[in-house]
Order: sequence, then structure tokens, then C-alpha cells
Amino acid sequence: MRLWKQLAIAIVFVPVLASAQYKDLDSANSNISRGLSSGDTQAIIAGVGDGDQVMLQFPGLVDQSGFFGRDQAAYFLEGLFNKVKPSGFEVETARGGSASGHVDIVGTWTIQGGTRDVYITLQKKGERWVLASVKSGSKK
Repeated sequence: MRLWKQLAIAIVFVPVLASAQYKDLDSANSNISRGLSSGDTQAIIAGVGDGDQVMLQFPGLVDQSGFFGRDQAAYFLEGLFNKVKPSGFEVETARGGSASGHVDIVGTWTIQGGTRDVYITLQKKGERWVLASVKSGSKK
């Protein structure tokens, strides 16, 4: 009986582990937009696989920047979102795609006190998309 219980628990958690990256560009765009619009850290780090690192850089908003693993990125983004109070994100341009293996997204991020440009890079890893970097630019 105990073995069946452990097997059932393992089956329930396998999809969570397998979805550690975005399954396609639409889900990547949706998660990133939701994450930056509302401060949903989990939506953003869903694109960071176990063992992967993402470059996070928000000059003028937080002092720290660099490459972060999944847990570190979550902690970093929680602190950032608590400080800047995001309220919107709109994609302006997206270049690249499946053929090139990467996508560069430029968007406008609305936070308490104004807006900033945000530059996002996604890279294809197998059949899934990985969040490679999120950087903010100057205040508009």
C-alpha cells in the first residue's frame, strides 16, 4: 500500500518538474507578460529550467545583477516587484523564432512612478523555450 501511495505522489509531481520551461512561444509570451504586469514571479521563472541560469539586470531599480538559478531568480524578482509595484507590460517588438533558436522581445513595463523599456531573450532548448535574460532600460 505504501508503495502505491509513493507512486501516486511521484506521478502527480512529474508534470511540475517537466514544465520547468515554456512549452512554446505563446505560453512564454503569456507567462512573461503576466509576470511583469502583475508581479507574478512564478510565471516568469517557469521559463528557467533546473540547472539553467537567467541574466537579470535592472539598473536604477536594484543594485544587484547577474546570472541566477531558478530559486535565486525567484528571490531576486520578489524583491524587485515588492519595490517597484508593477502594473502593466506590453510587448512592442519580437524578433526571431523557432528557425533561429532564439527570440528577442522589447516591451514597455509600467511600474510605480513611470515606465521602463524591458529587453527579454528566449532561447530554444530541445522542444522548449528557456528564459535567457531580462533587462530593463532607461525610464521613459
